[in-house]
Amino acid sequence: MTPDISERSFEEAIEAALLAYGPDARAGDAAIVRETAPPYADFAPGGYRRRSPEEYDRALCLLPRDVVDFVLATQPKEWAKLRQHHGAAVKEQFLRRVASEIERRGALDVLRNGLKDSGVKFRLAYFRPASGLNEETRRLHAGNLFSVVRQLRYSTRNENCLDL
Repeated sequence: MTPDISERSFEEAIEAALLAYGPDARAGDAAIVRETAPPYADFAPGGYRRRSPEEYDRALCLLPRDVVDFVLATQPKEWAKLRQHHGAAVKEQFLRRVASEIERRGALDVLRNGLKDSGVKFRLAYFRPASGLNEETRRLHAGNLFSVVRQLRYSTRNENCLDL
């Protein structure tokens, strides 16, 4: 039997590896090649979530669901403070703020240093703690969300897309 070396098959293999061990993994799929965890760290391979192209907001250049879910899971007190300030429009205001900060400072700087909205400081990523002794830093690091989107249409001006 000739192996399938098509672009679609390649995308499926990458997606399956990223989704392995995550909430959207296909249990019992023998065709999926799974990584084994290295013996030197508590590293969980895969763990991404599957998102549809429609979930991506082209104007904001974000997956709004992931941004809000991450903040709610890791910084509920800060979110409550922001909700007092913005009221019912808190989600939309915050997402616009995130998008404008990324536009102004770049994604890497915003991920590393977070942002402030109405005097409330937010982190958008928690990096691996130096040691596993502090349970809170381990919990925050575990709260990071990673997603994979196939055929991501990123532009508001045309239908160009990223394959994966």
